[in-house]
Amino acid sequence: MHFYSARHVNGENGDSVGQNEAMASSADPNDQARVEALVGNPWDKVEALRDRIQDQLVKSFREVESDFLDLLWTIDTYRVEQVTPRAASGSRLKKGSEGGEGIYRSKGNFFSEIITLILSNKTSSPLASRSNVQGFSQLHQIDIAWPARPGKALQDPLICCEAKLTGAPGFGSTPDRKGRADWSNRRKELKFQATDLKLYRQQENTRIQHWDQWRRKAPPLVYTLWAARLSTPEEFAKMIQDAQALTATYLDGVGIYGFMKNSAGDGYVAASISRGVSERVTSMDNVLDLIAAEISDVMESHNNRVPEPVIPSSFAAEASKVDDINASKLF
Repeated sequence: MHFYSARHVNGENGDSVGQNEAMASSADPNDQARVEALVGNPWDKVEALRDRIQDQLVKSFREVESDFLDLLWTIDTYRVEQVTPRAASGSRLKKGSEGGEGIYRSKGNFFSEIITLILSNKTSSPLASRSNVQGFSQLHQIDIAWPARPGKALQDPLICCEAKLTGAPGFGSTPDRKGRADWSNRRKELKFQATDLKLYRQQENTRIQHWDQWRRKAPPLVYTLWAARLSTPEEFAKMIQDAQALTATYLDGVGIYGFMKNSAGDGYVAASISRGVSERVTSMDNVLDLIAAEISDVMESHNNRVPEPVIPSSFAAEASKVDDINASKLF
């Protein structure tokens, strides 16, 4: 397993249970046994999925797609039933309502970890997982960065990738949370993050004569992998449009994955990407293949060694000059 991990805040990558969505979750053993008889235990399934990816050297999301969807369905079923899953043997999980919220807030982190494990099997060069990465103006917590470098804050990565899992079923009186909910805020965050990371290397010497030409050449390459729970197939078309808008202006690639209830209502099934979608908006496996290929190309061009970082002399630079666009309109 070739990645290093820093601490990550629960809920960072997915839909957490907010202040207005507090789960009054039952930890009654009878309730736990009832739900576990229906869908199993999510903690056991997380461990089994981790072990499978590492033991079998899984190199594509497609290989574990059914297990991933089953895990999400299991977690969401406990949410709908408002029951805290039985803690795995030896777990320090708190008993009571915190446990129900804890497993749900961790759902996005599970997605990030699964993607990182798969990508780590596709390259021998270590990845930095869930690390603080230095941008031009601030630190950014990035799900996957390459190359992994020592230090509290990773500097001058050549590839950064975020893994986002959105959407949630309703529970009690709380309605479903759409996969595209708060997308305008998420889009602004991704735009700012990508730009700030690309401005890091040149700092005050950055000169942008043409925005698209600059952002395509400036390191790091910035990708997003976005999985979303959908209510209808029509939502997937809008999800594709959202992703296309990002790749046309800020990101170097977006891998999307939509899923929804099956016709029987007893599990999740994947939505499929139709033909005619831009090559930079594609499946998660295509983006993972692209990232692995980019790492391989860089390593080959540097005699199979990780390139030395380019460290700016100062982080206190003034705002960069922009020739043909108004910087205030970038975000």
